[in-house]
Amino acid sequence: MATTDTNGFARYAWLTAGLSLLFCAAFTLYVWSEKQIDQANDMRHESELLSEELRQSSDDLTHMARSYVATGEPAFRHHYDAILAIRDGRAPRPLEYHIIYWDLVPADGHAPRADGPAVPLLTLMRQAGITPAELALLAQSKANSDRLTGIEQAAMALAGPDADAAARARANRMLNDAAYHQAKAGIMRPIMQFQLQLEQRTDASVFDAKERAVWARRAFLLAGALLVTLLLRVVWLLRTTLGASVRTLHASIARLGRGDFETPIAVEPGREHSVQGWLAATRAKLASSDASRAAAEAQVRYLAHFDPLTGLPNGAHMQQLARQAFGDAALAGRPVALLFLDLDNFKDINDALGHGTGDAVLAELARRLRGQLAPEDVACRLGGDEFVLLLRDAGRAQAPARAQRLLAAVAAPCRIEQYDLNLSASIGIAIYPEDGDGLELLLQRADMAMYRAKHEGRNGYRLFAPDMQARFTRQLQLVAALRQALGSAQLHVAYQPQVALHSGAVVGAEALLRWRHPELGNVAPGEFIPAAEHSGLILPLGEWVLRQAVRQARAWMDAGLPPLTMAVNLSAHQFRHPDLPALVSRILHEERLAPEYLELELTEGVAMHDPHGAVHTMNRLHERGVRMAIDDFGTGFSSLSYLKQFKICKLKIDRSFVRDIDSNPEDRAIVAAIVSMARGLGLSTVSEGVETEQQLALLREQGCDDIQGYYYSQPLAPDAFEAFVRARMATADLSCVSSPA
Repeated sequence: MATTDTNGFARYAWLTAGLSLLFCAAFTLYVWSEKQIDQANDMRHESELLSEELRQSSDDLTHMARSYVATGEPAFRHHYDAILAIRDGRAPRPLEYHIIYWDLVPADGHAPRADGPAVPLLTLMRQAGITPAELALLAQSKANSDRLTGIEQAAMALAGPDADAAARARANRMLNDAAYHQAKAGIMRPIMQFQLQLEQRTDASVFDAKERAVWARRAFLLAGALLVTLLLRVVWLLRTTLGASVRTLHASIARLGRGDFETPIAVEPGREHSVQGWLAATRAKLASSDASRAAAEAQVRYLAHFDPLTGLPNGAHMQQLARQAFGDAALAGRPVALLFLDLDNFKDINDALGHGTGDAVLAELARRLRGQLAPEDVACRLGGDEFVLLLRDAGRAQAPARAQRLLAAVAAPCRIEQYDLNLSASIGIAIYPEDGDGLELLLQRADMAMYRAKHEGRNGYRLFAPDMQARFTRQLQLVAALRQALGSAQLHVAYQPQVALHSGAVVGAEALLRWRHPELGNVAPGEFIPAAEHSGLILPLGEWVLRQAVRQARAWMDAGLPPLTMAVNLSAHQFRHPDLPALVSRILHEERLAPEYLELELTEGVAMHDPHGAVHTMNRLHERGVRMAIDDFGTGFSSLSYLKQFKICKLKIDRSFVRDIDSNPEDRAIVAAIVSMARGLGLSTVSEGVETEQQLALLREQGCDDIQGYYYSQPLAPDAFEAFVRARMATADLSCVSSPA
C-alpha cells in the first residue's frame, strides 16, 4: 500500500512537472505568435510609409518644379534640391519626415524638425525587411523618378530668373505634356504593384501567425486545465502519503526530536503505511529500545577504549593504563618494561594475500600475546602491526627473557585459512623509570630500540641504550642537513675508474656520491645514505646523482675521450619505484647519452627481495637499451634460476672476497667460482677493492675481466678522472710506438 501510494505520488509529481513545462511552452508559443502578428503589421506599416515617401517625394518634386516655373520664386527651387538631397542620402533626414508639408517650410529652407542621420531612401527600404522582388519594384520606381527629375530640372533651368513669358510657357508645357504624365505614371505603377505584393505577403504571415496563436492558446488552456486537475491529484496523493496534515506531521517529528517517545502518535485508519504511520511505528520501537540503547552506548564506550579487531586496548586507553602502571610502580619502587613490538614484513602479507588475511594474522598475534602475559600485564595495539606491552616488575634483567618468550610465541607455526605463514617480530625495550618517566618518551626510546633490532636482522629484541638516542639525534641532524644540501655545492660525484685486465685500458667509471658539510665535515656514504632512505630523500638524491653521472659521461665524450660505461648504484627505493625506467629514459634523452653507455647497479639483496618484480623492471630497462649489473655479488642469497632470468651483463665481486684473496684459499675459491659461473652465463666480472699487485695477479689468473680499486686510482673529481684516462691512453700509445715492428 505504501509503496503503491509513494509510486503514485512520484508518478503524478513527474506528470505535473512535465505538464507544467508543456503549459509554459504553449504559453510561450502563444505570446511569440502574437508578437509575430505585431511584427508583421509593424513591418507592413513601415514599408508602406517608405513606399508612400517615395511617391510623395516624386509628387513634391513635381509640385516644387511647377511652382518654381509658374512664379520664379527661388524658395521652390531650394525646396526641390532639398527633397532630392534627402531622398538620395546627401542631406540629413528630418525626424518624422513623412508628415512634413513643404509648402509650410520657411523660405530660408530650414525644416521645422530636428535633423536625423543622412540615409538614402533605398537603404531604409532594404533595412525594413522588404523582399528582393518588392525592393526591385521600388528601385524601378526610384529610377523612373530620378529620370523624371532630369525633365524637371531642365524646365526649371528654362524658367530661370531672366526668362521671358515665352520661355516660362515652354517650361510649363514640359511639366504638363503627355510625355511628362506618362513618365509620372511610370513612377506610380511599380509603387502600386509593391503595395499589392506587400499586402499579400503580410496577410499570409499574419494568417499563419494567427493560426499558430489559436493552436497555442488552445494548447495552453487545455494544459492549464489538466495541470489544475493533476495538482489536485498530487495534493490528494501527498496527503495520502504523509498520512496527516503538514502541521500534524511537523508536530509528530518535533516530539520525536525532543526525545518524547512516550506520547502516542495518532494514525488515521488505513494510513498505517504513510509517513505518519511510520513515525508512529518508529516511536513505538524507540520507546521499547532502552535496553538496546544502553547496549549501543556500551559498544561506543568499548570502541573508544579497545581495538575492534584484536580486542586489545587502543592507543587512547593505553595512556590511562600506562599512567596507572607507572603510578603504581613509583609507589612500590618497582620497574615497568615497555615493549614496542612490530611484525616483520607484515606489508608483504597484506600485499600478497590481502587485507582480510592480514587482519586475521593480527587477531591471531593478539591472542598469542595475551597468552604470554601475567594478569597484571597489559598488551595494547597502537595501529597497523604495532603493539605495546607493559610488563610490571620487569626491569633490565627480566625484560629480555620475557621478550624472548614473546618472540617464540610469534614465531610458532601459523595457519591462516589455507596459508601456512612464518611470522617474526622485532621488539624494542625501554624501562621505566630508568629510560624515562613518561609514556611518550618511553615509546620514543622503545621505538628506537625496535628499529635497531630490525636493522640488525629482525626477529629479535634490543634494549634501549643512550647511544641509540645519540644515533637518532645524529640521523635527524643528517636528514635536516641533507635536505639543505640537495642541489648545493656540498654534494658532488666522484668517479672511480674501471680498468680492463687484459689491456689496461679504462673501460668505465663508477659514480660515487660524496658529501662535505661546512660544519659536519666529510659525511660517509654509509651514514647519510641510510638516513636518506629512511627519510624518503633517496629518490630526489638518486635522481640527482644519475643525472650528474649521465651528464658527465656525455661531457667526457664531447671532450674527446673514448666512450666509457658509466656505472650508477640504485637504492632499493629507486629500483622499486614504478617510474624508474621512464626516469632513466628521460634523463638519457635530455643529456644526449646513448643508453648502452649507462650501467645501473643493484645489490643481490635488492634484486632478491622481489624476484618477479626485479625481472619485470630489468626487462623494461633492457628494452630501453640500459645495461644492468649485480653489485656486491656473493654477499647475498641469489637464486641461480632467477639469476638466469635477470637481464644483467655483469657481476661485481664484493671487496670482502678480494681483500684476502692472496691469503685466504676460501676467498680465492669463491672468486674462481663466481668468475666461472659468470663466464658460463655469458656475463662479465668486475672485482672491487683491488689494492695490491698480488690481488691483481690472482684476479688475472682467475680470468676476471675488469678491476676497480685503489691499485689504479681512488675516486676522482671529473677533471682528475679525465686526466687519468688521457695519461693511460698516452702510456698505451707510447708502448705501441716503442715496441719493435
